Amino acid sequence: MNCPVDDGPLTRTELAAGLPAFECSRCHGRWLRYGDYLGWRERQGPDVPETPHDPDASAPAPEPALGARRCADCGRFLTRYRVGHGIPFSIDQCNGCNGVWLDASEWETLESRGLHDDLHEMFGPGWQHGVRTEEQRRLTEAQFTRQLGASDFARLREFGAWLAEHPRASEALAYLQWVTSVRLRKG
Repeated sequence: MNCPVDDGPLTRTELAAGLPAFECSRCHGRWLRYGDYLGWRERQGPDVPETPHDPDASAPAPEPALGARRCADCGRFLTRYRVGHGIPFSIDQCNGCNGVWLDASEWETLESRGLHDDLHEMFGPGWQHGVRTEEQRRLTEAQFTRQLGASDFARLREFGAWLAEHPRASEALAYLQWVTSVRLRKG
């Protein structure tokens, strides 16, 4: 078995107690056989709660754009899946044998956030849809922050949160539309 990143040899290790993996001595990435992960996951009991994302905490830098990676077990190309939840990297999975490649420190980052036991969900359409939705929300908020300024956008977000919980939100929105249309007509 060779490393999907630098073709170096992989040696047996453990990611966690009872979870065998293979590590590259050069790049320190790890190859995880999916069956080993699922067996370990079944023995773990209930999910570890996710630790919320702290935008001020340091996180690994997003991975550089690299060429295609090949599965350490079957040689097929790996597919990248974004983790999301405030984590900037992607995880590679083989679509043939389902093996998983984790670059150096990715397992530790997932573990520190309580996401290491959700690895099996990260490759599914539900998780990936959530990642895309989260990214779209972040981009939209960044755009409104640039357009309105941080202070005004913060006020608008606060108002929006209040409005979303208000029992008569539709009437409040109708009033805002009326006020806006009257002001626009006045010029």
